[in-house]
Amino acid sequence: MYLPKPKTLADTGLSKELLLRLTLRHLQEEGTLSLPALSDRLCLRGSVVEPLLQELKMLQQVEVRASGRSGDVIRYALTAKGQYEAQELSARDGYLGPAPIPLEAYNRLVLSQALGERSIGRERLEQALGDIVISQELINTLGPALNSRRPLLIYGHAGTGKSFLCHRFNKMFDETIYVPHAIAVQNTIIPIFDPLYHWRADDLMHDQSEDMDGRYVPCKRPLVMVGGELKLEALEVHFDRQSRQYSAPLQMKANNGVFLIDDLGRQGFAADELFNRWIVPMEERRDFLSLPNGLHFDIPFEQILVFSTNLDPQAIADEAFLRRLGYKIELGAMSPALYKNIWLMNLEKYQLIANESLFDYMVNELHENSGKPLIACYPRDILGIARDIMHFNGQAGEPLDEKILKKAWSMYCVH
Repeated sequence: MYLPKPKTLADTGLSKELLLRLTLRHLQEEGTLSLPALSDRLCLRGSVVEPLLQELKMLQQVEVRASGRSGDVIRYALTAKGQYEAQELSARDGYLGPAPIPLEAYNRLVLSQALGERSIGRERLEQALGDIVISQELINTLGPALNSRRPLLIYGHAGTGKSFLCHRFNKMFDETIYVPHAIAVQNTIIPIFDPLYHWRADDLMHDQSEDMDGRYVPCKRPLVMVGGELKLEALEVHFDRQSRQYSAPLQMKANNGVFLIDDLGRQGFAADELFNRWIVPMEERRDFLSLPNGLHFDIPFEQILVFSTNLDPQAIADEAFLRRLGYKIELGAMSPALYKNIWLMNLEKYQLIANESLFDYMVNELHENSGKPLIACYPRDILGIARDIMHFNGQAGEPLDEKILKKAWSMYCVH
């Protein structure tokens, strides 16, 4: 995708008022700036920024601090009047960064980068999940579910590997997308790029043309993960009075990627409230937001929405909502063969030596006598405890035996 730098104020899609305010804020922050330095901070051409400086000079808010004589660089600074205006602005809006892109441009961008149906093939999915033990049956179910772009519910007992699986979903997508530093809804700036969720595509950053619009950041497709700490306010545009900045809702940061809501039903609010919030976006693939000043706007809802829970889905969602979820996938007990693969993988991870009969003891004695299913968490956690016991007792490098394994099991399981 080629996004050229705007050549004129009209090309930016932004109002002159917004850019004048942002220019004042940058000059207030830095003290003095040359035209190239200010252009770099705004990510705009000098041909766009220079007329803004000239207008601020006419308004007696900016002055020239150095002339071009003797090779000196012309630098600009705020006058006393400009300082006063900048202080008034910063008291209302603390944003200080590249110029935003208009809301309309953001909506077009997200739609142009949307994940297409049938974009995930079997080979790509198996490659993305290649570092975990997973059944072919689950692969056969997950592929169509993810390709459908419909919301997905993954449920099952704790320890079955739901979160472990979901965390790898964005590995399926190796494309580079563009994320704007910020968007403008009329003259309100909302930051979008968040290094917590948006990983810069460094290879493309180096190859970017100088003519590329720096208001956009090349990134990998995002994976936004939240759990029991999720609050409903995080799904709305929020204004932080301390930083005096707006924050984009999480689903906006997840656009063109994956949004995983883990531990569904364990948030500090009723699950019905979350479901009611998602009904319209899931149906229309558009989300409707509002600013604190009452201004309403809508954005695309273009992401793979995944819910994960170890609770009974029917206990936390009514039938109407469950129908709206495209796929419901249950993760349960594993076959002994898959379970053994996880056992062997964790033996290698913890650098443990074990006779093959020890696996049979784990399954036929420890699991069988306790009635605990063969789920992925047991080999990982119990072999980890066994490793800790052996290191403490100075037995590192010795073969793991039934006595230590049973001790680790008793320390892990609640009787």
